Amino acid sequence: MNNASSTGYGFGSPTSTESGTLMPTPSTSRASSISQPSSTNIPSGPLNLTLLSTTSWRQPYPSVGQFAMTESEEVVAAGPNGLFYFRRVRDHPAKPWSEPRPFPNVQVTLNESTVSGLALYSERDSQRLYLYCVSGSVLYSFYLSDKKNNSSFLPDPSPPLARYKVTGKPTVVRSKIAAGYSGGDRWNLVVPCQSGGLLHTSGTARMSYNNSLSTEWEPVDQLASNLGIISAVSVTAVRDSINYDKTELVAVCLSRGQLNVVQGSFRYDGYCGRWRWDGETSTKILYPGEVMGNPELITGDSRKTQLDLIVPSVEGGIFHFVRTQSAPNDWHMIGRVAFPQNTPPASCLSFHSIYGNLELYALIQIRGRLYHVKTTNEGLPWYNARLNPIVQPGPFFE
Repeated sequence: MNNASSTGYGFGSPTSTESGTLMPTPSTSRASSISQPSSTNIPSGPLNLTLLSTTSWRQPYPSVGQFAMTESEEVVAAGPNGLFYFRRVRDHPAKPWSEPRPFPNVQVTLNESTVSGLALYSERDSQRLYLYCVSGSVLYSFYLSDKKNNSSFLPDPSPPLARYKVTGKPTVVRSKIAAGYSGGDRWNLVVPCQSGGLLHTSGTARMSYNNSLSTEWEPVDQLASNLGIISAVSVTAVRDSINYDKTELVAVCLSRGQLNVVQGSFRYDGYCGRWRWDGETSTKILYPGEVMGNPELITGDSRKTQLDLIVPSVEGGIFHFVRTQSAPNDWHMIGRVAFPQNTPPASCLSFHSIYGNLELYALIQIRGRLYHVKTTNEGLPWYNARLNPIVQPGPFFE
């Protein structure tokens, strides 16, 4: 049989019929047969943008117990089936929340019923995250080596405070000034001790000869035992109010329904050859009614000694306190920020500030659901602030 493609009559590729006979297909007439203009005139006009709802085709986030959030809105939460991680894609125009990624299976059950507290730390100038989780009097530690490339959290083979029994909600903060001494990133971990008071240590990340990651931890400080059992603590690092070359750690603890302040210098002890926190109980914070959940200390710049303190109220809403530079031992309440009517009290919250201004943003957990709130950079920061539920992954407009 002659090859149809060699006839020279302008035929394109041959096609096959049901009988197997090759039929030449005209290539020159195809365009004219399918590109005839329609007789219907389509009117010109503006395009209408419709926001796409994700409620019908994306699974909602699981219910949430304890959670922790970084300044860049990376979140780890304890759900009914274990720990999971998600984050906000802040360089996207719609600033969507990502899909949840579960943690790997471990030998213990870490879920919303067993976890009493989480603390999340983002290492400076790297893609690593560190998670500290309290469950059953044990502190568990995980790390994420690359948060941008969908890597998974891995258990820390040498978790801190392994010889101690802990409780409540931990907290972690960068030491800022102290980090410059060792030339690396140094962070402070503070956890309530099961027998009372606080446990403190600080660590730096180290790369071993085989490029594996490990954390070098300092000896543990035990302090504030006079406060008894502490259910939650928040700590931040500020410049010393007298000597700006020194770093001071300030912690607010919730113990037996009372807020107490523990503060003191964080320094390198040359005689002992280690870093230590000289924290002492300094004052009680006075307020009407009762508080619950966890306190949250906020400072946007270590050069400033003004601190904001947020804590849930038993009656609903949150209390907002401020400590100023001129009166570092006085905590004055701005007021009680009420939630919408019939909203239950918050069980857990995480606040951060936007660097360089007075805006605050937060996640607040109310009856298993997370809500996002953001204040304004004005004289009345809570005016027109709203609780916006985070239901499922996808676009999120504040």
